[in-house]
Amino acid sequence: MSLPISFSSTLLLLSVVLTSIYCSSCSHHGETTLPDRTNATMDLALDTAGERMFYRGTALIPRGFNSDKPFDLRIRLAPWGNPPANETSREASAILAEKFDGQGRYQPGGKREGKVTFAGQRLQLCGVIRNNGKELDGEWFLDGVEGGGFRIMPEGYLFLGD
Repeated sequence: MSLPISFSSTLLLLSVVLTSIYCSSCSHHGETTLPDRTNATMDLALDTAGERMFYRGTALIPRGFNSDKPFDLRIRLAPWGNPPANETSREASAILAEKFDGQGRYQPGGKREGKVTFAGQRLQLCGVIRNNGKELDGEWFLDGVEGGGFRIMPEGYLFLGD
């Protein structure tokens, strides 16, 4: 038994519309970052006064630091065991506490530079982009006062064996 052509066309059109409605109802609307499963996990280390590492953790980034567009990222940090060596790092450790897990914002700069702000924009990581956008290396600041150095690299490069 054969269906009339107009009925077949209508049935085909209806199935396409229903499929697209179903698929769009499953999508995420209004998100500024991609879900964690599409983010790259990066090692993140902060040192105090350019001497001892005192915070370590991860940054989850949706694209490389050589991006010409700003993006949101997730930062997770915990103390590394070394005490702060200056007033700025003492204040930072009070803000970051035993565990910091929050959002940050990456802003590209000129001349292969970039900046990450987090903790209510009080902490800034200002650095040079290296290795085709896979690394960010520079100094960190709290409320504009330098506290030490930082480094963000692909997971496994800073913390071997973790």
